[in-house]
Amino acid sequence: MINSTNNQNTDDEIDLGILLLKIVKSISKYKLIIFLSTIVGIGLGIGAYQLQTPKYESDMIIQSSILTEAYSNTLTETLERLIKEGNTALLSEKLSLSIDQSSFISSIQVESISETGATEDATKNRIFKIHVETTSNAILKDLQFGLISFLENNEYVKKRVNLSKNRLEKLISKVGQEIKEIDSLKTQINQNLLSQKSGSNNLVILDPTTVYSEALTLYKDEIGYQNSLELSNSIQLIEGFVAFKKPASPKLSISIVIGLFLGFLVAVGFIIFKELNSYLRKLDQEISANS
Repeated sequence: MINSTNNQNTDDEIDLGILLLKIVKSISKYKLIIFLSTIVGIGLGIGAYQLQTPKYESDMIIQSSILTEAYSNTLTETLERLIKEGNTALLSEKLSLSIDQSSFISSIQVESISETGATEDATKNRIFKIHVETTSNAILKDLQFGLISFLENNEYVKKRVNLSKNRLEKLISKVGQEIKEIDSLKTQINQNLLSQKSGSNNLVILDPTTVYSEALTLYKDEIGYQNSLELSNSIQLIEGFVAFKKPASPKLSISIVIGLFLGFLVAVGFIIFKELNSYLRKLDQEISANS
């Protein structure tokens, strides 16, 4: 009984091996079918490539001491949701674009590319990369303006910009007043030095080098504050979008490879099905003859 079972298992294994051998031989026998199927697959891949809408990618680099990564992500997530919903009317309103222009936008993503730790300091400028995907690179110039305007024109950002400007203006005014006082003191020192040379008994109590050094420091501070005030807008553009002529996707080479692979799989599937069906019919005839 045990030997019979073992023989049956052995026969099954042999039959399976024979079936696999037939399939391998059939693949060699049906070379023309495989060739034609892969050619058709390549043709379909090229056709699919031509039917797909080209997508263009571009990056914009901005700098800001107002925006945080979390807040900028929240703003762009709102835009992404409008894009996915197909709400071009509201999207065009937020980005100052026409509805037709908004319909070309596929994706907007923001990423902080500042050095580690820079985003933790509120006084440091943070650098962001805004990545967009569109079906028309003709809108990139208007989209760039619209995105900067969108990021700047909200209450949170505008309030922080105004606070920063007011602080800098007060610092400039304070430093300017101190510079005037030091300039007046420098005049008195110069007068005292001239008096000493002319034989007067007036004494110079202050060290002139200390006064001049302090004046130089204040002048540097004033210039720094003025520069910061000029750059106190919430967004500074470092590099704008570039309208590349070549779309990022689809790629013809990838479409061809996928089409070729699918065509080959279809051919192999057809051969396996045909050989398996032939084998089962033959097996059924043998079973019927033995019974």
